[in-house]
Amino acid sequence: MTGLDFGKLTKQSVVDSATEPRRIFAALPAKASKYARPWDVQSQVWDSWHERRTDSDLLIKMNTGGGKTLVGLMMLKSCLNDVAGPAVYITPDIYLADQVRAEAAALGLETTDDPRSGRFQAGKAILVTYIHKVINGISVFGVAGDTRQRIEIGSLLVDDAHACVSTLEHQFTLTIPRGHAAYNEISDLFDDTLRDQSPSTIRDLAEDVPGVALRVPYWSWADRQQQVLNALHPHRQSTNNFKFVWPLIRDVLHLCDVAITYNEIEIKPPCPPIDRIPSLATAKRRIYLTATLADDSVLVTHFDAAPTPISTPITPQTADDLGDRMILTPMETHPGTTDEEVRTFLVEQALHRNVVVIVPSRRRAAFWRDFADAEHDSSTIHDGVRSLREGHVGLVVLINKYDGIDLPGDACRILVLDGLPEAYSALERIEALALSESEAMITRQIQRIEQGMGRGVRSNDDHCVVLLVGSKLTQRLHKAGGSSKFSPATRAQLALSDQVADMLYGMPFSAIGSVIGQCLDRDPGWVAASRDALDGVTYPTTSTVSEVAVAEREAFRLAELGRYRDAHAKMRQAIIAANDDRRHEGWLKQRAAGYLHLADPAAAQQMQKSAQTDNKAVLRPRDGVEYHRLNSLADQARQAAAFLSERYGNGNDLIVGVAAILDDLVPDPNQASVQMFEQAMYDLGLHFGFAAQRPERDTGEGPDVLWSLGKLAFLVIECKSGSTTDAIWRHDAEQLSHSMDWFAEKYDHTCSATPIMIHNTQVLHRQASARPGAKVITFAKLAKLRDTAGKFAAALAADNAYREVGKVSSQLTDWGLNGKVFAQSWGVAARKL
Repeated sequence: MTGLDFGKLTKQSVVDSATEPRRIFAALPAKASKYARPWDVQSQVWDSWHERRTDSDLLIKMNTGGGKTLVGLMMLKSCLNDVAGPAVYITPDIYLADQVRAEAAALGLETTDDPRSGRFQAGKAILVTYIHKVINGISVFGVAGDTRQRIEIGSLLVDDAHACVSTLEHQFTLTIPRGHAAYNEISDLFDDTLRDQSPSTIRDLAEDVPGVALRVPYWSWADRQQQVLNALHPHRQSTNNFKFVWPLIRDVLHLCDVAITYNEIEIKPPCPPIDRIPSLATAKRRIYLTATLADDSVLVTHFDAAPTPISTPITPQTADDLGDRMILTPMETHPGTTDEEVRTFLVEQALHRNVVVIVPSRRRAAFWRDFADAEHDSSTIHDGVRSLREGHVGLVVLINKYDGIDLPGDACRILVLDGLPEAYSALERIEALALSESEAMITRQIQRIEQGMGRGVRSNDDHCVVLLVGSKLTQRLHKAGGSSKFSPATRAQLALSDQVADMLYGMPFSAIGSVIGQCLDRDPGWVAASRDALDGVTYPTTSTVSEVAVAEREAFRLAELGRYRDAHAKMRQAIIAANDDRRHEGWLKQRAAGYLHLADPAAAQQMQKSAQTDNKAVLRPRDGVEYHRLNSLADQARQAAAFLSERYGNGNDLIVGVAAILDDLVPDPNQASVQMFEQAMYDLGLHFGFAAQRPERDTGEGPDVLWSLGKLAFLVIECKSGSTTDAIWRHDAEQLSHSMDWFAEKYDHTCSATPIMIHNTQVLHRQASARPGAKVITFAKLAKLRDTAGKFAAALAADNAYREVGKVSSQLTDWGLNGKVFAQSWGVAARKL
């Protein structure tokens, strides 16, 4: 007897008919034994989602390790049963797509990686793919304007949506490398307007200085669109850069932001016109699956998600299922600890366990390189993760990888975030500089930090120690309420870790090793405290979607339709929503002016003037910016005490704040760091009690930095922080001389100025001539100045002495930092070979 055919007992199984994800899961006949029953958090999310499943845009937020993949697969299976297919599961990359298909196979769910599959298009199998394959100029799903038959999508789930953002932006960014024929055509077309913005920077471009980035003014870009099209259109199929991007941005080319560097030209729209892939725009259901990040505005700006349903996320009832993390900040637990001491400690720890260090840039990776067992960037990251998951590697450095990777268990027991996340592309760097210290940029950086902190704990029974290293990162957490921008569960862990930091305070740095051991060796007292800290933590009932983001997306949509005045009016709503954050307001006013230019160029220039008043780092108006003289100081010590008292709440904050400045005041041949160096020199002057300006940045003329020392004395400073030559070249000497001529034009004879150059050497090239009285702060002298500035801060931090004018005055004198002697103390005379 062969047995009975039980398939005849029912016409249609629950698996293929039910819409409740819990029922589908329970009825799966071939799922692996590890899926015996769903977790509470999964059931809670499924139930809430099922009630709202017909909404067009839904946000699901769950802690890392909460079983999000299973949750997503069951929801898409429900959609298929609800006749809302075909269903697509999108991941940030191909490797994660493979993981999702493997989990689906373990559940007994049918999936495919082929969008042309008949089973997928018939709603029988779930397509599991990655965002790059869906969103590109030759997408198999079809692109607006082409003649190919589109592949329709009924239900769409974007997994780890925040991690998809960088890929999404890349897909809508046209990058033209220097060797491409269109590069010279475009750069030559805007040479005159770029020269008006910054004569010195355009010279750097002409002299092949790498890393320099200039933004093309929106008015020139819009007014010369026909010439731009003539230059770009012939190449639309020439390379992958064009082939995959041009069809996505060609209709919004006139609205794009543009930056030119030595290496390439970047062209990117203000928001991704994601409706260029019509199947995404017309999907009946769009589900965004994310970790518990505090701000979800990016779903509106980048995915064009409807803000109202996104603002009410679906979450589990509690947020206490996060793994155990002890989060320590060495600069706080042990003030004065150096980066080298932290590195030595971690190298020792890596002898026994995997230590993963996430750095923001290749420059910072160099600090670890000689001590690391492995280093990985985006091209090798997945091989690196595989090695970590397979066994002990040691100390592993990951470059700019804050999301999209899982390092569970012994793959990462100590996770280190070294420094603030940095912008990479030219347009990102321009925006980061313009929005530096604004509420918008702080929120963005905190979110990136939290993404990074989540790499080492991938389930609720996982554990690791997180070290937050570097003065700028430490300062960011405590400035402008930075820690309040984390998710509730992370805030709870930070609060507990703050108590640990208080207990460590005053102990030798070596004590941190035993404390870390208590966490990793599962000390019962720590485990209990860690669980108690999360007990009762819940998810917010609403998700943060900023009014600025909503207005920006709507403004872009109106501009796409040619309704430029309406777009400008909508951007005014964004400016109001910026809530008196002047740097952000200036940035938003520039965007508003860009839209208004297409309807009223004269009015747009007036708005650009207002933008430049609010934020000196945005574009200068077409007719330039009026220079305002820097006032002379009456009392340096009093000015310094007032500035430091307003800026810092306590002495440790002062030490960390000055250290953050000094981190940027390091010579670097990578010219991308030049702006940070100049800003650091500006900030250092303020900390010493001088008045300061950045005339070249603010007006396009004058020195990089100008200090007023008091009694009508000034320092005219040119920063050559990227110099590597053994002589001061003629053009650098001439630039300092031109800046002195500028000073003579702007200030009367009662004022005096000392020309200062920061350079690798004091030696002049035989063809170069120094201005009379010129001083050079050599890199060797600069190193001593940095050391002195750190000691100056430490001395004033003791007993909050920085609040007392008399003590500040004494320290300025003792360290050779007062205006009378500064140039003589730190500058040396330029001399010929």
